[in-house]
Amino acid sequence: MAGKNYTMAPSSRQTFNGQGVRRISGSAMMIATWNVRSMFGDGRLENVLKEMKRMKINLLGISDTRWIGSGSKVVDEEGNMIYYSGNNDRRHLYGVAIIVDKEIRKSIESFTPISDRIMMIKIKTKIGYTNVIQVYAPTADKADEEVEAMYQDLQNLLKTTKQEDVNIIIGDFNAKVGSEAVDGCTGMFGLGDRNERGDRLVEFCQNEDFVIMNTTFKLPKRRLYTWKAPGDGINNAIRRNQIDYILIKRRFRNAVKSTKTYPGADVSSDHNPVVAKIEVRLKKVERKNNKKKTLDLSKLKNDDVADTIKQNVSVKMIDIKHQNAQTENVDEKWENIKTVLIKEGEDLLKPERIRRKPWITDEILDLMDERRRWKNIDVQKYKTTNKEIKKKIKEAKEKRWSEECLEIERYDRMYDSFNMHKKIKEMTGTTRKKTVGIVTEADGTIITDIKRKIKRWTEYVEELFHDDRPEQEERGLEEGIPIIKEEVLKALKNSKPRKAAGPDEVPSELLKLLDEDGIQLLLDLFNSIYQTGIIPEQWLTSTFITLPKKSNAKDCSDHRTIALMSHTLKLFLKIIHQRICLKLEKEISSSQFGFRQGMGTREALFSINILIQRCMDINRNIFACFIDFSKAFDNVQHKKLIDILKSKNIDDYDIRIISNLYWKQTARIKIDDELSEEVKIMQGVRQGCLLSPLLFNIYSEAIFEEAILEAKMGIKINGQFVNNLRYADDTVILSGTLHHLKSIMEKVSIACNRYGLKMNIKKTKFMIITKDQSNKLQNKKLYINNMEVERVQSYKYLGTWINSNGDTSKEIKCRVEIARSAFFKMRRSFSNRDLPVGLRTRMLRCYIFSTLLYGMESWTMKKADILKIQAFEMWCYRRVLNISWVDKITNQEVLRRMGKNEEHVKTIKNRKLQFFGHIVMRGEKYGLLQLIIEGKICGKRGRGRRRTNWLQNLREWYDYNTSQLFRAAKNHKTSTISTTYPNMYEALCSYLILTLHFYLATLLPLDVSSFAGAIIAHLALILFYFCMHMVFLNLRCLIYLDEIL
Repeated sequence: MAGKNYTMAPSSRQTFNGQGVRRISGSAMMIATWNVRSMFGDGRLENVLKEMKRMKINLLGISDTRWIGSGSKVVDEEGNMIYYSGNNDRRHLYGVAIIVDKEIRKSIESFTPISDRIMMIKIKTKIGYTNVIQVYAPTADKADEEVEAMYQDLQNLLKTTKQEDVNIIIGDFNAKVGSEAVDGCTGMFGLGDRNERGDRLVEFCQNEDFVIMNTTFKLPKRRLYTWKAPGDGINNAIRRNQIDYILIKRRFRNAVKSTKTYPGADVSSDHNPVVAKIEVRLKKVERKNNKKKTLDLSKLKNDDVADTIKQNVSVKMIDIKHQNAQTENVDEKWENIKTVLIKEGEDLLKPERIRRKPWITDEILDLMDERRRWKNIDVQKYKTTNKEIKKKIKEAKEKRWSEECLEIERYDRMYDSFNMHKKIKEMTGTTRKKTVGIVTEADGTIITDIKRKIKRWTEYVEELFHDDRPEQEERGLEEGIPIIKEEVLKALKNSKPRKAAGPDEVPSELLKLLDEDGIQLLLDLFNSIYQTGIIPEQWLTSTFITLPKKSNAKDCSDHRTIALMSHTLKLFLKIIHQRICLKLEKEISSSQFGFRQGMGTREALFSINILIQRCMDINRNIFACFIDFSKAFDNVQHKKLIDILKSKNIDDYDIRIISNLYWKQTARIKIDDELSEEVKIMQGVRQGCLLSPLLFNIYSEAIFEEAILEAKMGIKINGQFVNNLRYADDTVILSGTLHHLKSIMEKVSIACNRYGLKMNIKKTKFMIITKDQSNKLQNKKLYINNMEVERVQSYKYLGTWINSNGDTSKEIKCRVEIARSAFFKMRRSFSNRDLPVGLRTRMLRCYIFSTLLYGMESWTMKKADILKIQAFEMWCYRRVLNISWVDKITNQEVLRRMGKNEEHVKTIKNRKLQFFGHIVMRGEKYGLLQLIIEGKICGKRGRGRRRTNWLQNLREWYDYNTSQLFRAAKNHKTSTISTTYPNMYEALCSYLILTLHFYLATLLPLDVSSFAGAIIAHLALILFYFCMHMVFLNLRCLIYLDEIL
């Protein structure tokens, strides 16, 4: 009877609008599309998979997933996989996905996420490729511009497919095409009347030669409608429409044997799935096995496992010692050592697959079946069952959450902070997920073929790192100092664990298991390399991993490349770094804060903020230019770098190693587990290399030495000119006048061009920092190379806001909101009662308070800022304790329950004072910071009350004048006590009173037998203590602790 209920599409011998139809023979595949109205809630994915399996669907396209990001993952033990494409909006809007079973998964050639409304998967078949595109069109309330943008993206995607490909478009089009047939486009078995969005869909089908297949089969209306409109069923009203469709290229329409909806399917959505039976013969995609063999390095924590590997390696190293002694080839020597390490690692460190028990219970799945049975029969029972399902899901998730919390506590008790934080991130969804993006050609065309993607990346990397450098110079070498065993041991000790291994697949954890003989073999290998300058071929090749810089990255330039390199090479370069570091550090000026020991963003932010503040105190304007270099690290010229190293008296052997490393290096780009051919890297410092930060610093130092070393321009402090502040390539040029700023920028621009660095004028910004916010300076403009630099009122430098009025209040407000946002992302963990309050407090300190207090050493705080910090701290504590504002619990009671005092403001005060002492006590390395904070800047103070400044904060908090602050900071022990007590005098008094307590208590007569006598004696002692305390508190001179002791 089913055969009588529908009319088949025309056969291959008939014509449809004058065109022939291509017949595809083969096994049937069930393809469906369904708007499930969100898969973001708990249990939604499991419900969809259950219904997919029940309807025997092989490929299910989903609209309105509301998942964030794009990617793919296996969703069940059967091997079904979901490919999804969404946005980064935390409101969880839109999104599309396709779920495929394990058979289709084997034939997936590529996945292309276009947007949160369009995605495509390419399936390999016997006759070529079948492209399945999932669509989610804007709803009727959205503007026509959004609809047109979606159709434009869809047309652009179709242009990337070949003429012979079978293109299938499925999804929720939010359009009604109606029952009126359109030749070659729609059949006569649609539902309802066509609307404007339906006209647009029909127009698209006519232009792109598609047929809407669920309008070509004659079926009952209940097998046609895909959506129940609001109000359906009320007072027996029927409001049902057909807005979800399956489209196929017209020449392949005969492959579709049937299409119909399944109104009995249920995922608590107002849409029905549209299912098509399509004949297609799949072909398995042959993939190269480029995946690295993973090792479970956590097993090394087990002493028995580690000792076993040590013993096995030690035995085999005896044979390796004889083999290496018979060859001078460094590649063979390294291959012998590597083979032993990898073999032992593979044997004893095999990762164990942990099968996690699904959190959803059989009871919940049975209730879903029951709810489905009531769907079109009894609305009230349907709602009741749905309510029961939500309740059971909540209980099941809470049970799983409790189990996860117990695991976190176990890691905490074992002091396993790595796995504890890893588990926390997994639970809160803050783990960095592997994203799948799209890549475009130079002309903007989307690339869907994996081979073409790899070729495009190869072309980009070749172009990016190409340089017309001369041939490598050969020069005579003086005798080099051999590497000693202690250098190797130190390098091994300082190597960081849990880092991705390079192409040789040998992690540093295995190298640390080498015994005396193994270390000696490694030392011999290093000395062979050092003396000959020949580096093993495997060490010279890096693997580039691409990461998007922004959410909608499409062009290769929108990505950054991360290089994976050999860990053994890193050990060798640690030794080279140790030998050249001290020599080169002396050549780097104090205005460079990046990649230097004892320096960081803290010092860079402090220098610019305090300099701005001091200039504004005396009505001095600052003209600043924030330079953005275009791929600065990738444009370092190797010839000039080597020349700079020669001029700094670096040993010839060290220069030869660096030169060989740079002239002979290659890279392979990894895309979707596929590796490209090797590409020569002809410019730029090596990514992931220990030497790169130091080499870039010395390279940029040469540029600025040439440009502005002798320039008598900038901010004059104690007769010295401060005109640049740098953190690696993040550079700020400063001057007191616009004319001088322009002159400095011209000199820097010329020097950069000579050294191959390029300024990105579009991202370079100009700012006038001044008290005067009138119109006097509005017309001031800065030009570089005849191009105007954009003027801004605020600029984000090193993650913090620099404002044209010199105020840090905006930055403090931003830090609070950033920390609040971070709290919301992890709020489920912070408010979970299954975790101890102490652990949640440590999590707060780790994830939230560290974010809040970034850069706080440079803050100048007003009373309003202090209140804002205190309010946020209490806001966090109240949410940790699940206290609502209606509970009317005081802050004191909240702190009592947390078992602590307010700590943020105290932390800020202590760290500012400690940092102040840190600056004053350090030597020449901190000379610039000392100059900025102590030096004299010429100028006159303006009228009225002075602004609160950085030193004024310390003076008010610790009741010191400026000279006493500097004297206290220069005495390390006194400075340390000052951070414990709010007043230095209280610290001294407490020390002396405790000392006197001991002596007086021993001097009092011990033979006082009467109770009254004892009371009098103790009252006299208390009175004496009080008098001494008052005397010391009224002293206003600094007594050094060393003198007391």
